[in-house]
Amino acid sequence: MHKLKKKISLITLICLILGCLAGYFLDEKVTKIAFIGTYYINVLKFMITPVLFTSLSLTIYKTSKQKNFLIFKTVILFIAMFVATFLLTSIIVLIIKPGNNFDLGIIEYDGKTTEFNILAILKNLLPKNLKDIFINPKVFFIIIVALLFGKIASYFNLDKLFSYIEKIKNIIFKILEIIMYLTPIATFSLMANTVYKFGPAFLGIGVGYILVAYLASILTILIVMILPVKIFCHISFKEYILKVYKIWAITISTCSSASTLPFTIKLCNEEFDIPSSTTDVVVPLGCTIHMCGGAVSFALLALFCMRIYGISIDVGTYLLMLIAALLINMAAPGIPNGGIVIGATFLQMFGIPLNFIGFYSGIYKLLDMVYTTLNVTGDISANILMNRLNEKKKD
Repeated sequence: MHKLKKKISLITLICLILGCLAGYFLDEKVTKIAFIGTYYINVLKFMITPVLFTSLSLTIYKTSKQKNFLIFKTVILFIAMFVATFLLTSIIVLIIKPGNNFDLGIIEYDGKTTEFNILAILKNLLPKNLKDIFINPKVFFIIIVALLFGKIASYFNLDKLFSYIEKIKNIIFKILEIIMYLTPIATFSLMANTVYKFGPAFLGIGVGYILVAYLASILTILIVMILPVKIFCHISFKEYILKVYKIWAITISTCSSASTLPFTIKLCNEEFDIPSSTTDVVVPLGCTIHMCGGAVSFALLALFCMRIYGISIDVGTYLLMLIAALLINMAAPGIPNGGIVIGATFLQMFGIPLNFIGFYSGIYKLLDMVYTTLNVTGDISANILMNRLNEKKKD
């Protein structure tokens, strides 16, 4: 099972290619396995509620009990970097317009333009019944309940209760990891049917998607992460890259901020001479809640799918997307391809069809490499900036 876990992304990529070939050569025969992809998406929807509630409530409870002003300042910095990354990615999507000439809506959507506004979303905030929480998750409702639960619980001594919640969370994530082993089969089913319905032109859309993701990530590293360090800490682009590039090889190969954490702490302490008192707070916290890769992922995925499905967006909805991305990002599962589940959650929240998730799961390994690199680089930059802020305060 451990060996399979390491190869799951490669197997998924192979199934993506095989699915494309099957859809092109087998024609309507592939429709007989379409139910596999449908069940896969439905299972992902079902997992949204337990993943969000346990992750968010546990994170809020733990951070609320830590009476350290450094945590508060760090969270503010993380939020600022996340927002800047989300806005930068949105501008890039607006300029490049990926998928602009390919309209999935002619077949998969009913052709109507969905207009969102804050009042409409607030009216639909509450689930109709208990079953609706799992079958048709009201994500904002789940987020609010989880935040309130974690915050209120922090005023009481409920460590024992939250130790059980943490165990439940670990069980849920283990189930989610098992579900992820089904990703190659689901990818084959979804891609075969997608190529059969839309033809090879859809593959060009995927290549464009990957290129836009990499462009947004590279610009984020340069503008959001290295430039502030250069301005406020007087560390040049060259010096920064020569010190940090060593960690990029690890992030690209592992696609895991958690796996890279010991190396990130070591690099900050030794290469940038940041004291452990700062690093031991900022970096682990960043590994948990600060993921600029998620900002690129959410902004690109939602705006891209809205464009190809012909769904319009107003300012109010965009701001809600930004807030939702920021909150959901804290619940990102630390498992291979966990971003697929969170991506599906984000689309589900705004009523965007999930059909693209099949293709998305196939290319996610290529995306996760740069997203993880973005996350860890952001943690390093935030640590450098917080250390500089602490030094100025002492002076």
